[in-house]
Amino acid sequence: MRYLFIFLFASSFCLGQDTLMLAMPLPEIVFEEEKSENERVFTPQKIESITATSIFSSSPNNTADILEKSGNISIQKSQGGGGSPIIRGFEANRVLLVVDGVRLNNAIYRSGHVQSIITTSPFMLEKIDLIFGPASVKYGSDALGGVIHLHTRSPKINTKTIRRLVQKYNSSNKGVTSHFDIVWSHKKWSFLNGFTLSKFENQKMGTNRYHGYEGWGLESHIVDGNEQLRTGYSQADFINKIRLEYNEYLSVLLNTQFSTSSNIGRFDKLNDMTDSGSPKYETWEYGPQKRILSSLSVNYKKKNLFFDELNILLSGQYVKEHRISQKLNSTKINRLENVWVYSINNSYLKTIGKLKINYGLDVQYNYVESKVYGSNATRYADGGSKMINYGLFGQVKKPFSNIFHFGGGLRFSSSYLDAKYLNTEEYGLPFTNIDLNNSSLTGGIGLGFNFDKWEGSFNISSGFRSPNVDDVTKVFSKNNTVTVPNDRLLPEYSYTGDFLIKKYIYGNSYVESSIYYTWLKQAIVKDRFRLNNSDSLIYDGELLPIVANQNVQSAIVYGYNIRAKFYLSKDITTSHSFNYTFGKDVDKNTYLDHIPPKTGRSDIKWSLANFSSKLYFLYSSNKKASLYSINGSDNLDEATENGLPFWWTANMSFEFNISEYLNFTCGLENIFDAHYKTYSSGISSPGRSVIFSVLAEF
Repeated sequence: MRYLFIFLFASSFCLGQDTLMLAMPLPEIVFEEEKSENERVFTPQKIESITATSIFSSSPNNTADILEKSGNISIQKSQGGGGSPIIRGFEANRVLLVVDGVRLNNAIYRSGHVQSIITTSPFMLEKIDLIFGPASVKYGSDALGGVIHLHTRSPKINTKTIRRLVQKYNSSNKGVTSHFDIVWSHKKWSFLNGFTLSKFENQKMGTNRYHGYEGWGLESHIVDGNEQLRTGYSQADFINKIRLEYNEYLSVLLNTQFSTSSNIGRFDKLNDMTDSGSPKYETWEYGPQKRILSSLSVNYKKKNLFFDELNILLSGQYVKEHRISQKLNSTKINRLENVWVYSINNSYLKTIGKLKINYGLDVQYNYVESKVYGSNATRYADGGSKMINYGLFGQVKKPFSNIFHFGGGLRFSSSYLDAKYLNTEEYGLPFTNIDLNNSSLTGGIGLGFNFDKWEGSFNISSGFRSPNVDDVTKVFSKNNTVTVPNDRLLPEYSYTGDFLIKKYIYGNSYVESSIYYTWLKQAIVKDRFRLNNSDSLIYDGELLPIVANQNVQSAIVYGYNIRAKFYLSKDITTSHSFNYTFGKDVDKNTYLDHIPPKTGRSDIKWSLANFSSKLYFLYSSNKKASLYSINGSDNLDEATENGLPFWWTANMSFEFNISEYLNFTCGLENIFDAHYKTYSSGISSPGRSVIFSVLAEF
């Protein structure tokens, strides 16, 4: 550690050498979190980007809708205000969410379904980068399945004042969204302010039941006709960025974000029935969910002995989760979680000849406060929990020739968790605190090639995920079981090989295929468990079988993705994407959870100078009940008795560029008004929808 502090001091000394304020126009400095992932990720993994233009054209209700309509990521929804991404059979705390370089994953990201991606407004986004496969070298724990990096818009110096107004309406839930932002600059300063206000009423499902299950999703106590009751909600998102180009070498960016919502009904709980045929819950909703983020980025770009470019990112977050539940003829239970997260990330770039080097260190501190109002027990340890993660990493990239390039990297990660229990009598816990201390060395190596209209890469990488507070300390019920803490939980590791090949044909037309195989060691899965030699426990007044997160020796996940795009003429293009994933617990010969059925998207687009139209299809194969995981995380009770039926939707969109400053989009989604649910979802997807969006700049 002594040499580490010497190095940091030397870096700071180098950074402070040039403080002369220059009068000449300054070059634009690009912060690391604003750069393309293709430039920043040194191992050649499969990476895709969704641009701001595509985001607006998709007319999303929230950010999860953007990913679902891309055709490459499955989205699970438990309620109207939801959206949990699944990448290559990994979900929730095995997929890393990042916004502007700051990790959103915190100590209570659960293994089931996480809906927090919707806390960033889609109309504040500049682009979304999707990294498929382990990215633990760069990002540390949690990035087993991949990374979803949300880049919000940023101000720039030497630009005129630009105001943007977006107004959107969706008929399926009578949703109204209003967005406004303004960007302006003055000398060395530039500013961005923006806000998004959304209000959605109850969501209507499709009328036509082509799948043949007439009663599926029509629980009479929570559905009126095709209207799913208590699914409406509202949300407000705000952003502020202040940027200072101090001189030609140094730039500073202050980024502040805030998101809050109304109460959001948990539809997959409200539709539950008791054995006697009555509703199980009178109330089950998330209270106002809040997320506050503030970060300070420093970019220094002047060559010296240690680096050519330095990026420092300091951030603080506060997250509030509130759960309110009340069973029929029972008292109301209020559980509240407050999470504070602080992090620092130092990243250094150095070029020596053709060799590019990226190295750095990062530290993240989480503190979780868990409360309950009443006599019930808290969701997490009632004495508070803290979790500290830190890592050191290094990556290199070097071209061998005009055809081949090599990339590789290593990371040392360490994690410490401490949770304290004040009340152990409620559940008879045999411990008063849980202490876990884990460390790991992960790495990746890959070879990329590009020649004669062929592109491709082969990559081998390892991932590491240390159990978090949710994995280890949580007590909650789902699917008629109760989950209890396991103080002996170990980290899980992944080892992945993936191969990507792309062939260009007829100009820019191409066909692309990628395959991957992941071996999970000590995979964390939920299974039957005994506490104090008992296999059942009374939770919120109900006797339930006990389960807990446990490590299995071995599990596998593999699959493939096929994509193609063809330019039929200068005005007409067609694109296609198809995904397949399979996962299995090798030891117990059972199927893993979070493995979606085969999914895909096909579209044809016609573009003219100021007009474009698109016809696209989204589809999913069926998934038999026998292929579901036995631990209940996949919500088989929300599917039919035979599993999830096959579904497809036909959709159209029209976009008019009325002028340089005015754009109008009209969409017709689920044209045939089909009833369906996406994989593992508790709420039925929207029926036929008409969507109008207007974007004005002035």
